[in-house]
Amino acid sequence: MADPKTILLRILDIIGYSEDREKFATEFLQNVSLQTLKDLLNILPQDKKDKIQQQIIGAGNNPQALRDILKSYFTESQIEDGVQNASKNAVTEYMKTIDSTLSETQRTGIVNFAKELNQNNPPVQVIL
Repeated sequence: MADPKTILLRILDIIGYSEDREKFATEFLQNVSLQTLKDLLNILPQDKKDKIQQQIIGAGNNPQALRDILKSYFTESQIEDGVQNASKNAVTEYMKTIDSTLSETQRTGIVNFAKELNQNNPPVQVIL
């Protein structure tokens, strides 16, 4: 599958996003990561939740350390499912937010891009 940031940047290009695309994409993906973490933490019992939160604080901004911590509590499948769910929800909410501002050309561009992605990857749902 294509890099999520690349996909998001392409969507921003299709809709004619006029502000800093890199900044938007970075912040959007950080929010997805935070939501994934919150969702995963919610399935743990309180004692494990407290322990992992302390470990996460200790890891600071080290992405590899954070991945290692998550892998010690969750399966790869749980992490992937969490990322997929958080991503789908974030994209759905964003599309709902901008839907009324999109032209027919922009909508068609997004649908065509989703079809392009689906040719070699699992289906991408477009909510318009």
